[in-house]
Amino acid sequence: YLLLDILFQKRKGREAPALLHILISVIIYPAIILLILSQILNKDITGVLATSAVVSVIIGLALQDTLGNFFAGISLHIEQPYHIGDWIRVDNMQGKVIEATWRTTKIRTNNNTDIILPNSRLARDPLEVYPYGNLNRRTMIFPAPYAAPPQKVIPLVREAVRTTPNVSPERTPVVRIAGFGDSNIDYEVLYWVIDYMWVPDLDSKIRERIWYLYQRNNIAIPFPHVQLLYNPSEAQASTEGNLYEEIINGVELFDPLTPHEKAELARDIVRYVYGPGELIIRHGDPGSSMFVISRGKAEVQVQSNNGDRKAVATLNPGDFFGEMALFTGESRKADVCAVGEVELLEIRKTSIEKLLSQNEELAEGFSQKIAERQAGLDEHASRGSDLKAEAEQEPILMRIKRFFGLK
Repeated sequence: YLLLDILFQKRKGREAPALLHILISVIIYPAIILLILSQILNKDITGVLATSAVVSVIIGLALQDTLGNFFAGISLHIEQPYHIGDWIRVDNMQGKVIEATWRTTKIRTNNNTDIILPNSRLARDPLEVYPYGNLNRRTMIFPAPYAAPPQKVIPLVREAVRTTPNVSPERTPVVRIAGFGDSNIDYEVLYWVIDYMWVPDLDSKIRERIWYLYQRNNIAIPFPHVQLLYNPSEAQASTEGNLYEEIINGVELFDPLTPHEKAELARDIVRYVYGPGELIIRHGDPGSSMFVISRGKAEVQVQSNNGDRKAVATLNPGDFFGEMALFTGESRKADVCAVGEVELLEIRKTSIEKLLSQNEELAEGFSQKIAERQAGLDEHASRGSDLKAEAEQEPILMRIKRFFGLK
């Protein structure tokens, strides 16, 4: 036994299993007895060996399953794929290992019932082990409505899961989009469990926290429904139009417009929402519209001489960009990316075209405002910025008239 323990300590870092001690005893002691009878007492053991062989065959056939469990138990004790206290799953059965013998392994389920598993089955079938004390990962799917932006849902749920008892604080939960359903966005949350035995209770607690989280943040719990499409009521359209008109009033570029013309322009506005890091416009792309930031921030980026991209300006709510594309049709002069979630109001050429068809004199007012803005960009460039206003080859007024087909 000492030699066996030394060998196991060297190879496995632990003593040999007690079951292996018993097996060796069963083999060695009869062999020693036969050796004494044959060599020391000079007894003929041929008959004993023959009889033993016949008896062994009979016993082997009669105890086939038992012996299978026995040798499987030896294999499991040597390899030790699981230990007392670990949580294991085989087929549709799972539980905590509370006892392991030479023939069976006993597990205790969440229902506080015991399941006796033959070792031969554990050695034969795929076995999933959740080691005790290990941070085992768990994945749970939950829905969120399409109306709730992912950049709102993800951080809220991540924080709610992170602070749930039995979720390990050592690993930050991961929340990501798993797919798009008929009535909702499917998200999955990945978190690491301290004690796997309490996973059902933990899943329930996380769902409970998500429910309260939705209630506090006015996020509706999605369910299958039929969507009826209809035109917005006059009251809804009026509210939205008033909001856009208020934003238009804050843009100096549209100071030449009368209140009625601003209201008309506001009715044609198209709203977009971009997520963090998304590219809004790209340098060199054609365009015929401009954007006003109504919520969030955007970053203007240009390419330096060495090819690197650098941010040269940050745009805040009320700021705008792309006016040269809207009024003259020139290509985009820089990249603009969303910083966090940003809401944009797009003003298109058709809206300005409608106003100019009613009052061509607006072209002169627009050109003056654009020239003032270009002068401001020139002054900014003179202070060392990479954001430069290009020298115009012809007056802005002429370019506006040509782009809109005015005389």
